[in-house]
Amino acid sequence: MNKLIVESHNDKFFIQRILKHLDVDSVDISEPLCNIDEYICLDGINNLKNKLRDLKLDDIDRLGIILDADEVGITKRLEEINATFDELSVDVEFDSVNKFEYDSKLDLKVACHILQVDGSGDLDVVIKHIANSESTYADCLDSWRECIKESGKQISDKNFLKFWINNYIRFDTCSPADQKQSFKKCSFQRAMQKDVWNLEHEVLDGLKQFLSLFGGKV
Repeated sequence: MNKLIVESHNDKFFIQRILKHLDVDSVDISEPLCNIDEYICLDGINNLKNKLRDLKLDDIDRLGIILDADEVGITKRLEEINATFDELSVDVEFDSVNKFEYDSKLDLKVACHILQVDGSGDLDVVIKHIANSESTYADCLDSWRECIKESGKQISDKNFLKFWINNYIRFDTCSPADQKQSFKKCSFQRAMQKDVWNLEHEVLDGLKQFLSLFGGKV
């Protein structure tokens, strides 16, 4: 059995789309590390230890872990994963991404990938880079942001990016008819099934290399 661990439900929908694009059907994606709402995914990395405890590692042949770099970066994420394995007495230590390490006692191969652009960021940063449909509604949010700044208000870059993606999905990629049932037909999951993403973008090269370890082709 090949299994992937991801941080959130949106990560799961995204990875499923990339696996389909690569024609890889030999990987099961576990339930995400955390429950999410529209804006915040809580305690993803902190839940990794519990998730690994819940999995029956003896039944898994190859395990993949995909986490966001966020602001801490790739090296810090690798250190956190290594510390988690050490606590669980799993004989695996990473010094880089996209390669298998082997625990002979568990007969388990483990690899990890850190979602990032230029060493930091998360899924939303990757998603923004690969959006390739007309994005008028989303791009006009720049004027809205300037307006609230002039009023003495502000929105963080992270929340603004999420706002951009939500508007891109709901208004730029969803038809007026579907917008009447936006919760169902303009969701992130549904958007991942549409041809509004450049799946050949270079920011996906590392992720595709990682997923190709589990079968299929790039």
